[in-house]
Amino acid sequence: MSIGLLSAVGVALYAATVSVLAFTSAFARREELRREARSTLSILVASRTAERALPAVPDDQ
Repeated sequence: MSIGLLSAVGVALYAATVSVLAFTSAFARREELRREARSTLSILVASRTAERALPAVPDDQ
């Protein structure tokens, strides 16, 4: 398997997971299930946001 294919599979799996969690957090019948889905979703999305928040390294270093 090439690295590109593995990356594509990883991205698709991540997107599917986030989509299912978002749907569950909005439309689940039980409050406990919605709360758990929101908690897990916030962990996944927060980790991706933290990676983008790192300061850029200047080119001259």
